[in-house]
This record gives sequence, structure tokens and C-alpha cells, in this order.
Amino acid sequence: MLEKRKPTPQPIASKLPTKVLSDQTLAGLSTSDIRLHVDNDASIRVAGFLRVRRTTRILLLGLTAVTAGCAHANHHAVYRLGPSLCQEGPPAWSTSDGRWIMYRTWGPPGTRPRAVVIAVPGWNATAGDIEPLARYLAARGIRVYSCGVRGQHGDLTARSQHMKGDIDDGRLWTRDFCEFTRWVRRRHPRTPLFFYGQSMGALTVLTAADATAFGDSGELRGVILHSPAVAMVYTAPPVRTFIGLMRALNGDRLLFNVGLIPGDKPALTSDAKFDLVWGLSKDRVRPGFTWRFLDEALKLGERARIAAPRLKVPVLMLTGDKDPIGTAGVGQRAYSALMKSFPSPAKERDRFPDGYHDLIHDKNKAQALECIGTWIEREL
Repeated sequence: MLEKRKPTPQPIASKLPTKVLSDQTLAGLSTSDIRLHVDNDASIRVAGFLRVRRTTRILLLGLTAVTAGCAHANHHAVYRLGPSLCQEGPPAWSTSDGRWIMYRTWGPPGTRPRAVVIAVPGWNATAGDIEPLARYLAARGIRVYSCGVRGQHGDLTARSQHMKGDIDDGRLWTRDFCEFTRWVRRRHPRTPLFFYGQSMGALTVLTAADATAFGDSGELRGVILHSPAVAMVYTAPPVRTFIGLMRALNGDRLLFNVGLIPGDKPALTSDAKFDLVWGLSKDRVRPGFTWRFLDEALKLGERARIAAPRLKVPVLMLTGDKDPIGTAGVGQRAYSALMKSFPSPAKERDRFPDGYHDLIHDKNKAQALECIGTWIEREL
């Protein structure tokens, strides 16, 4: 196993203005305009921050890392706070049970790609979150496909039914990703394939790699795990039991009364104001997620833990030493435990000492993109 620590990069030159942009100001800006307030072409991202006691935050906040709220059962309305940063809608693909889920793709124009990366975002994220990496890889002749997640942004069926933030069976996340992979493969049947998952999406990638034959056939060249949600993988049994009980009692109800990030504490990135502006976008599920959704997310983490020792392909894992989200309640040692569980000798962990949860939108962006691009080139 190769583990590398990345040197601390210089702070980004341009920061958000002292005053966070208002909803009215945001509404008058295009996505590219908003990005200029953050860091040139960096996309804006968000994290929710529960206003609860520290002990509760350690056990549960880090597991969600989202904005949530309290609502009556069977009323999961999606509230909007600001303009969209990743417009929800077509193009979309259909799952085997008729669910329409949006996807986004980037690649070299007019030429056959040298490789295909199939990506899935994390909790309360979007198919567009991978854009900085996707554009970087497209310039290298690599096509990227990223799909939305059932029950979240990009689930067009859930949007039409006003039922976002809920799911009956989290195994459908894995099935959706496997079906999306086969859908992509029909368009690129003989092109080297890579999986990429961020946060909770990394757990979906691990279970999908275990559930498909792509690794055995040699089609899957490797998996990239960006800040995997190890808090879900190694959740303490009492916490799992408690959340399962809450699901049994009030599965349809939402989790907590919360506010967005207060703007004075980094979470998703090193810039708290950066996180806050991302949180103002209407891409986030409002008012939150059900106990059932959280319980299924923890079950996904358990399945990922079981799948990890069976992974047969090379692994690249990127982590930030200051990540408060992916490691909530379990600490950095959980990343080491996950790396140790992979049987392949071709495994590499790139650590960023000043990195937070979303490395490709932070001051570590250039280094993170280069790490991924170089690793893919090596595995081709």
C-alpha cells in the first residue's frame, strides 16, 4: 500500500466577500458569475450543519452532513432557498422500475475517449458536483458520466411526487448505479472503465464493484474513493440500533430542526463562506431526510464494509486530515481501517493535511485533480 501526504498548498487568492451573497444577489448571477466570487472556476458546494449538542453531532450530524428538518409524515416538500447551481432536469435515463434519473457527461468532443469514468455523488449532492474533475479529465481524453441519486437531487420521479429525502430500500442505490454502468457501457463497449464515488457515493461504488462482473472481466480498471463516508461504514452498534428504532417508530418523519452552516466554521471545505453560498442553492433537499433514509444509508455503509475485502481492482483513496464530515464519530483511523481491508496490493491513499471533505472544490483542488489524473493514466 502506498500512502502519500500532500504538502499544504498556498491559500486561494480570491475569497468570498466579507458579506455572504444574498438570495437576491445570487438570483441575478449565472453559475459562472457565482464561481468568480469563490475561486475562479471552482463550483460552489454545501454542507448542512445541525444546531445540536456536541455529543449528538458526533453520533448523527456527521452521518448526515446535510440540511434536514422536522415535518409531518408523508409531506416531504422540497423548499428552495436560492438559484440552482446544477440545473435539475434532462438528460435523464430510466431505471428498470421506471425511475427517471438525470445524468451529466463531459468528454473530448468528436473523438473516442481513452477511458470512461462513471461517478456517483454523496448525500445531498448533485450529478454536477464532479464538474471540476470532469473537465480536467475531458482535457486528457477521458469521458465522465455522473448520475443523480434516488431520493435526492436528480431523481426526477421523486421531484414530481414531492417525495425527496426518502427511500424504502437503500440497495436500490447500488442497483441504480449498476444499471447506469450497463447503460453507459452500451455506448462505450470496449473502453477502459473506472468508478468514482464521493462521500456516501464511495460506498455505493464499493457495493457496485462487488455486485458486478466488471472487475472479474478486466473491464473495470480501478475505483476512486473521494473522502468516503467511513462514519457510515464504522458506525457504532448502539447508534445503528437507535436509528433503526427511530425508523420503526417514525420512519416517515424527518430528522432534526436545523439551520445552514453559520459561516464561521469550515466543514465541507476550508472556507466556511464558500460552504454557506453552496448551501443557498436550491439543489439541496429541503426540509431534510427521513429516519428511513438515514437507516438505509447506514445499511449501505455496512454492505460497503463487507464488500471492501472482496474488491479485486486497484484503489485510489483521497482524504483530508481535517475532514469533520466523513469521519464524524470514528476519526481518521477509520480511513486507515478501510484501506487495510482492501486486498489488492495496488492501493494508494493520498492524504491532504489541510484538506476537508470536498477536496476538488477546495484550495487542494489542483493537487487532487492531478493525483486522480495521474493515477488513471498509470492504470490504463
